[in-house]
Amino acid sequence: MKNQPETSRFNHSSGSLFVLSTRSTGIIAAVSVGLAAVARPYGSRMSNGGLLVSVGALQCCWLGANLAISFLEAPVKFLAPTPARRSLIDVGRHVFSALNKVEVVLAVFDLLGWYLLTQRSFDTRIPLPFATVIADMTRGSPPGLWKQLGMGWRQWIRFTPGVVVLALQSFGFLPAMRNLGTRFIEGLPTEHNNKVHGIYVMLEAIKIVALSVSTASIAKTLMALCSN
Repeated sequence: MKNQPETSRFNHSSGSLFVLSTRSTGIIAAVSVGLAAVARPYGSRMSNGGLLVSVGALQCCWLGANLAISFLEAPVKFLAPTPARRSLIDVGRHVFSALNKVEVVLAVFDLLGWYLLTQRSFDTRIPLPFATVIADMTRGSPPGLWKQLGMGWRQWIRFTPGVVVLALQSFGFLPAMRNLGTRFIEGLPTEHNNKVHGIYVMLEAIKIVALSVSTASIAKTLMALCSN
């Protein structure tokens, strides 16, 4: 699907074309994967506590950005009486396209963090004293506490629906939404507009739930880490 129809009457800047392009999303994803591969050895040397905090920060940034844009900025801007609907839709497609590219970067490094968390070796379930837990925040904890806190593949499974939804949005529904927005701005028919928009909103809600659940598991583990 083309990012800009050939009949477009508007002159887009290079920045606008980059933001709206699906190809640029793929390029950003590929570059992010390369950077994550470079960063993997450094992440492997992080303490369990430091890695947990880093992944939690990424989760919070991703979740907060989605809540702010999708469920606050997007619906509220249509309450403003001054701008024309075409202008609002044009701004919206740029904002969501830019957000999507930021999400791709966050998702790649979030995947790296979860992978490193679930690759830590496990030996025993014996609780550790509080002094050892404090030392974990700077040096890394013995594997026993980590297994006791339950950081394993179940948390990874909770996280993956958000990544799957992001992939569907990035290379499927978001280009379709951009195309519908362009046709509306051009004054062309927009068949199935409500259907595509409804599916996109549903996917966005699924992603928010998945991120909320995985973020909650990070917070729960971090609280247990500090209380033992």
